[in-house]
Amino acid sequence: MNYFSRKFSSVLAVSAITATMALTSPVAAAVQSFGKTYTVTATVKGGKNLTVLLVSGTGRLLASKKVTGTSQSITLKSPATASIGGTTLQLVNNAGASKGTYFGPVTIGHKGTSTAKASRVYTQLKQSISTSVKLGTLTIKKVGAGKQGYATASATSSSADTSVEAQVSASKGRPTGVGTFGKTSGVAIKSYGVSATAVGDPCSPAGTGTCGPDGKVLGPPTGQPTTGQPTTGQPTTWQPTTGQPTTGQPNAQQGAAVNKDETLGGDADDDGIPNAFDVNDDGDAVLDSADASTPAPKVAADNGTTTCGAVDFKIFTNYKATQGGYAGTINAYGVDAFKADKTNIAATITKTMSMVFSPITEVCGSAVTRSFLKGVGAAYAPSDYVELVKPCGTGDYQWLIGAGKMCGFDASGFSFGSAYTFGATDLPTGQDTFSMKVETADGKSYEFTSSPGFVFVTHPMFIAYSNDGTNYNSINYANSTIGPEGARINEPTISVTQAQTLYLKVYRPQRLAMDGEAGEFYDLGGFKFTPDIPNGNPSVGKCDPLTSTDTTMTSDTPVDLANPPVMILQWAIGSKCYGVPPKNVVWAPAPSDFDIQVQPSGPGGNSAQKIRITLS
Repeated sequence: MNYFSRKFSSVLAVSAITATMALTSPVAAAVQSFGKTYTVTATVKGGKNLTVLLVSGTGRLLASKKVTGTSQSITLKSPATASIGGTTLQLVNNAGASKGTYFGPVTIGHKGTSTAKASRVYTQLKQSISTSVKLGTLTIKKVGAGKQGYATASATSSSADTSVEAQVSASKGRPTGVGTFGKTSGVAIKSYGVSATAVGDPCSPAGTGTCGPDGKVLGPPTGQPTTGQPTTGQPTTWQPTTGQPTTGQPNAQQGAAVNKDETLGGDADDDGIPNAFDVNDDGDAVLDSADASTPAPKVAADNGTTTCGAVDFKIFTNYKATQGGYAGTINAYGVDAFKADKTNIAATITKTMSMVFSPITEVCGSAVTRSFLKGVGAAYAPSDYVELVKPCGTGDYQWLIGAGKMCGFDASGFSFGSAYTFGATDLPTGQDTFSMKVETADGKSYEFTSSPGFVFVTHPMFIAYSNDGTNYNSINYANSTIGPEGARINEPTISVTQAQTLYLKVYRPQRLAMDGEAGEFYDLGGFKFTPDIPNGNPSVGKCDPLTSTDTTMTSDTPVDLANPPVMILQWAIGSKCYGVPPKNVVWAPAPSDFDIQVQPSGPGGNSAQKIRITLS
């Protein structure tokens, strides 16, 4: 979040969406409808196989429409809402290999005389007295391989919000976030200055931070940081943090007020990509998954009479290799069957990956009575809303996406969609789009739209261990397998005394390159590593005092297959995990299963690999 908006933006003036249930319901009969119903019309050219979303400025899904023709008139009708101001139109792919992934924003005007030269464009609707919003012709512009792009209006709409706070940075009319899902968008307009002038425009006083000596507006700083990235394949040692690990998320609870720029419908860095789909929503050089200062994913709602607080809508994935003997572990730096490629990634995702959605329990002071979920085009997800009968035993909704089953890890499981076998060309991505709908006890209905942001596709890989930090024993994966009836074959005996520190050399897990990035795999830098002991001797769960944060590779980095970067974890298991409050559990001298668990410093899920350690 930029400094200007943190310090000076007013507290969220939220959009409100209310919908009454059938009048036969005694609850709904007592509910008064507030606000107006708005109708947004446009003609979309070149948009075949895209879905148009009407999204409020706080992340509410107001309406959607599939485009099936090369030139098609569309109508988007909102439920009754207190305000249309701040609402944008967003595009999602609805066919092909990128089906279900976010495509880009719709621009409804530009600053200056020419769209092709504009460095400022408009994406937000202003508050309108009329309930009929006509946007004219919207022409699709594809970028790169065509998986991303944007739409431009033939002329600046009279319904466009042209205020400084609503302007979006652009290059020749193209929002700067388009092409990398917001990864390299740069500094926000509101951080750079509150003037409505663009780069090169006249300004005063000259010679200041934003106005050059020639009296013309300077451009924002360019380039990426040069520090924090490993330059060699030599291992770097991380010392564990002390006390409880921090998540890096603000302490705002469900129902708390949040700044509008920090909601899923906001655009914190003014690059045209809403936070819900922006992989770097605050415009710094660190992706959200590795950014401890990234705001938590919040959506706000209003009941038409009083401002309501925000609710959480989080989406993330879990991807673990928790079989013994290192079976199922894959990594970009692995060898033979343990080396990740898209084929074995598809197989393991089909078997083991879960996608997790946080439940929404209350909106505007009214309890949620029913919840529903769907994918916005994603081939492996239900295309229509399916009711989420009950949360899993974990308290959230954990969907085994390959099995088509919700809560598939415990007895509360139920069918959700259909079983799906992934292939090398249709792997899940961080840009896949989903919507949740909830109904509340006061008879209202609300919808929310977002994406995971990133998806693990490999596991952390343990490659050597030591008891003194000097003499290491390497792991031969070819000799460490699971035999008949689960027997471990040739798995090395990793022993440590109560007082010793165990040193573990580990490869980081990876994600696939996003559209617009070079290469195939990216190491996940800036993440947190924690020993998890769910099946120990005895079990103690996560050992939080040994959580270590990767502070050398601070953000996602292309893999270096010629010189793999290695990190070293230091686990003082006997003194930090066992025999300490509040559990005060005594470690027994026998083999115990440990997971090397990796989690983002920002929003996201986790990946893990299982190893066996013996107290000697």
